[in-house]
Amino acid sequence: METRKIIFSVFLVAISFNAKAQNHLVFYGGLDLYRQGSFEGNYFGSLNFGTQIYQFKFFAPEIGYDFVFGRLPDREITKNGPQVGLPNAVFRQSFSTSVLTLNPKLKFGKEDAFLVFSPKYHIGNLKTKASYYANENDNSNFPRKKYQEVKNQISYWSFAVGFEGIYISPHFWLGITLNYTNLNIRDNWHALDFSEYDVKADAPGTTTIGFGMRIYYDPFTSEND
Repeated sequence: METRKIIFSVFLVAISFNAKAQNHLVFYGGLDLYRQGSFEGNYFGSLNFGTQIYQFKFFAPEIGYDFVFGRLPDREITKNGPQVGLPNAVFRQSFSTSVLTLNPKLKFGKEDAFLVFSPKYHIGNLKTKASYYANENDNSNFPRKKYQEVKNQISYWSFAVGFEGIYISPHFWLGITLNYTNLNIRDNWHALDFSEYDVKADAPGTTTIGFGMRIYYDPFTSEND
């Protein structure tokens, strides 16, 4: 709780300082992919968008929104011994988060080759979901027998280092980063209860590294900036 108060205080000070230091807002949108072998395709992802509030020397704070999502491969379940053909059931799990992000980003270098460091704080909501589909009468129909979701508030840190300022056009530039996320959703996985079907939810970790790419858009740039 104290960490949240500190972060919000820093951003309030930054915004109040904005009148003296800011030229204009810069907007961004991006995609992060995090390596995790337990997930479908061996990755889970994050869509993000927001704004760089201003830049004063090496300090360029951002505020934004991240939507993190991932799905585990379908788990086929056979309860009555080996079968030829279809399994008895299929179990499916996924998760998503919607989080506000506060990022006291640091930028070092020149406009076309900034080295950036982003210690980003995330706060918002986490949802884990699971569905159990049963094969009835040994046919190809798998109606869903149970659906469950668990929702919680969540907060965590992530860190990124990389380059920003790769030129696309006068109004657009690119940023590329190596990311580490401290997102941990195992308690939510464990809260999924399918004991009546003798099924236990998998609980892979999500604290891992990944790769991020952002496109920045400055609609207000001019020759005088």
